[in-house]
Amino acid sequence: MVFRSDSSLFVSDSFQGAIYQIENVDVCSGSCTVTTVAHDALLATAGFPPFGANGITFSADEKNLFIANTGDDRILRMDLGAKKVEVFAESINGADGIAFDSSGHLWVAANQGDEVVVLNENGRVVAKLGDFLGIREDGAPRGLLFPASIVFSKGSAFVTNLALPLTSAVGDEPEEDVRVYTISRIKVPETFVNHR
Repeated sequence: MVFRSDSSLFVSDSFQGAIYQIENVDVCSGSCTVTTVAHDALLATAGFPPFGANGITFSADEKNLFIANTGDDRILRMDLGAKKVEVFAESINGADGIAFDSSGHLWVAANQGDEVVVLNENGRVVAKLGDFLGIREDGAPRGLLFPASIVFSKGSAFVTNLALPLTSAVGDEPEEDVRVYTISRIKVPETFVNHR
């Protein structure tokens, strides 16, 4: 979910392939009015993991909503005026949480790739950051393991490691060995700061 500056809350629904809006969420109580912003085939998936519309964020001018479709490995862009959904970027292995940095680069947590992919304003990959480097003796992942969410603060991106096994096959995934969950810090490269 993500807030717009007018206090509207936008929420993605991975399983129904939809985006919803709750207006004036800061003052509504009890039953708030929920409207469907978009219910589009591009927001659903038949892929793996079985999550369609997932991470969402606004462009700086709030005219576009960017949406990660995890199962389809895509980033979508929705023009909020026309309610038109289109593919912005493809082949991001497990696109999950997304966020813009202060220079307008879109950072994508690629949960299936154990990395963060950074896109420019045209949807082109300009950096791939992080990697999975094994499990430490204390059971904490080294590096990124199924990164899920991104938040920026003081020149760094903070990335959650979800690190939960997704299949029932025992001994099949490194996530089964995780006993300590972590948040990784990635310093925003100097070449990104105030550069467009």
